[in-house]
Amino acid sequence: MMQAGTLYLLTAGVFLGLDFLGIKFLIRPIFERHVGDLLAEPLRLGPAALFYLVYVAGLLWMVSWPALKAADPMQALIGGMVLGLLCYGTYEMTNYATLAAWSWEQVIVDSIWGTVLTGFSAWAGVAVMSGRLA
Repeated sequence: MMQAGTLYLLTAGVFLGLDFLGIKFLIRPIFERHVGDLLAEPLRLGPAALFYLVYVAGLLWMVSWPALKAADPMQALIGGMVLGLLCYGTYEMTNYATLAAWSWEQVIVDSIWGTVLTGFSAWAGVAVMSGRLA
């Protein structure tokens, strides 16, 4: 149980740290250009925190824990990228299908960001825990 908690904290730390930077410098400027009038000011932290808690838990359940048991950080990278593309792609394509102001730029950039972010976060957590990145 301690190992799962440590893996969760490592993965969440990487995910949150990188996503903070990605949202600030990559995602938010694009979203402001296309749907700026829809952005909440201030950010609603409760739903954001709930997303992060649940998403990282799901990432561990479906990707990181099996990869850690196999001692295979590359399995975590690939599985995380697949999960990230599925999740972020679903969000983006649904918004593009239903919201008139949504753009292909948002779809492409945020889907790639979510894919890379999720895969790297899973990889980093498993790499540290398996002793491959100390």
